[in-house]
Amino acid sequence: MPDVSPQEAKETARADVHQKALRLFDNIAYTLQEERALSLQDRRFAFIAGAQFEDAWYQQFENSIMVEINKTAAGVEKIINDYRQNRITVNFRGVGKGADEDTADTLDGIFRADAYRCKAQQALDNAFEEAVTGGFGAWRLRVDYEDEFDPENDHMRIVTEAIVDADQSVFFDLNAKLYDKSDARHCFVITAMSRDAFVEEWGEEAASSSWPEGMVKPYYDWYTPDVIRVAEFYEVEVTSEQLWVYRNALTDEEQRFWTSDLDADLKEELRLTGWTLDRTRMGKHRRVHKYLMCGSAILQDYGYIAGDQIPIVPVYGQRRFVDNMERVQGHVRKAKDPQRVYNAQISRLTETAAYAPIERPIFDPEQIDVNLAQQWATANIDRAPYSLAKALRDADGNPVHLGPTGKVEPPSIPQPLAALIQITANDIRELTNADDGADEVKANISAEAMDIAATRTDAKSGVYMDNMRQSVQRWGEIYLSMARDVYFEDGREVETLGPNGEDGRAVLLEPYTDEMGRYRIRNDLSRGRYKVISDVTEATATRRDKTVKTCFAGAQMVGQSDPELAQALAITAFLNMDGEGVDDLQKWLRRRALQIGLVEPTGEEARQLAQAAQSQQPSAQDQALIAVAAKEAALAEKAQADTAKSKADTIETLAKAQKIRSETMKTDAEAVQAANEAALSSVAARSPLIQGLQGYASF
Repeated sequence: MPDVSPQEAKETARADVHQKALRLFDNIAYTLQEERALSLQDRRFAFIAGAQFEDAWYQQFENSIMVEINKTAAGVEKIINDYRQNRITVNFRGVGKGADEDTADTLDGIFRADAYRCKAQQALDNAFEEAVTGGFGAWRLRVDYEDEFDPENDHMRIVTEAIVDADQSVFFDLNAKLYDKSDARHCFVITAMSRDAFVEEWGEEAASSSWPEGMVKPYYDWYTPDVIRVAEFYEVEVTSEQLWVYRNALTDEEQRFWTSDLDADLKEELRLTGWTLDRTRMGKHRRVHKYLMCGSAILQDYGYIAGDQIPIVPVYGQRRFVDNMERVQGHVRKAKDPQRVYNAQISRLTETAAYAPIERPIFDPEQIDVNLAQQWATANIDRAPYSLAKALRDADGNPVHLGPTGKVEPPSIPQPLAALIQITANDIRELTNADDGADEVKANISAEAMDIAATRTDAKSGVYMDNMRQSVQRWGEIYLSMARDVYFEDGREVETLGPNGEDGRAVLLEPYTDEMGRYRIRNDLSRGRYKVISDVTEATATRRDKTVKTCFAGAQMVGQSDPELAQALAITAFLNMDGEGVDDLQKWLRRRALQIGLVEPTGEEARQLAQAAQSQQPSAQDQALIAVAAKEAALAEKAQADTAKSKADTIETLAKAQKIRSETMKTDAEAVQAANEAALSSVAARSPLIQGLQGYASF
């Protein structure tokens, strides 16, 4: 067998990957062809003029008036408005050892800052609108330079981008059954480029073969751009590798590295920073490989991307599996037939009215001569009070008929037609929820009852909101996976954004000492596990209004019993107000809130407060108070010293008294002993028993 050069082996491997991708895509596109065609038709039906008469309906009414009264789009727009009034956010929460709330808060801030920089909300809005209308939408994440125009800046940021026409361009692994497609092993994203842009980037030769479209459209557009389609192919690769676990003896923390990521330089760096190898084990290493392809070849091999997840986020309107195939639909699907029937009947009614717009008299030609004909022709324009006509006469000149011989009457609406229009209009209203009456303020109805009615109305869009919540959660999971590989530089300063839009900064892998005196590393995203929580929140203006009302109500309730709390509630209400001319008031109130400890100062405010405290000179009153306080402190110290001296004198006096008492007791004891001895001596001389006892005692 002849030797194969490395370049030839590489080209062969790339060709095999390309053929595999074509085969996988053909299988997916063929299976989903009908479903995706319906999704596209639904989106066109709701928003493209004339699309409600496409397909067989156009053939039926080709030579007739085709009127569109688009009631379907109103229901879609209501759900979209509900979503925009109740945005869905991502929050990260630390779980288990190695994760901390400070790092989770920093991750929240970086996520919000990245989303703001790349206008991620536009991508989410586009995906939600496509999902509500056609049943399927999507957006993507990728990594880009923090400042691509700064050659000195090599830092990367995570970007969120829209995917338009997702039902025609995003295709996941058919074996993936989970809603968020986290179990998918491959995914295709088809992008259309103008021919000039494609040729400029990839050359004329590659432009000869576009990636297959794979979709059969039920309509024909006369004016379409000349485009070439390319496919992004994401493939999950799972390999068995050795996992190296290092431990830091100083902080008792662990770091884990795969063999493919652990080189000699990294090992030396770990050794110098106090990390020692604790153990190794085999594990499953998941990575995602990305390719860019046209119809004939792989245009670019991007290698392994950041994170271990396919960076495509799907969102569905309504989703279910039937006959082992994923079926999706939006809010338009069920309303299409009633809408078509309604348009057909209105078109028929319009056509009938156009054929016979007014009641017209019928005359014999002899009754209208040239002058009278002109008068009748301009009667409507001239608003003539009357018109003339000759009578029909017999041979003798006697009138035999006066007035018109007949008249053409406007057609009357058939009862079945009127009933059908009413029925279809009601069906559309019920299916799309376009006119629910929730916006009408009714007399003698309490606010609570109105809120209950609004809640019932909002429940009709609940499935779309809940599906979007799951998609936003998946967005956070993919972002977290990518952030571990993107935000890793020691000491890198990154932008953050607070929940209310306040700017901030954070330092990655920042060392600090905790409250127990232990050395720690803050903002290390590679350690610990974090949960991704997706929350539905109201629009900022709505939340602020509710905050203002609640705080004012609370201030009135506790005004007498707790003035300090009432003041805090009132300041909070004013700080959340929106209006013309309140900026200066809010700045003044924020300074006041800082003084009473109501809000935490930002980094800039903390520096300003520290500088003010150092440079501020005490007033004359403050100086007098300080002098009085110093005098009182001195007097207190003197009194304390006098008390201590008195205690010492008392102790000394008691000691002397105890000494005198001890000496007196000693003298008395000696005197008693001398007297006893003298008495014993005198008795002993007279008593032999005493003499014997005395001798025993001496023995």
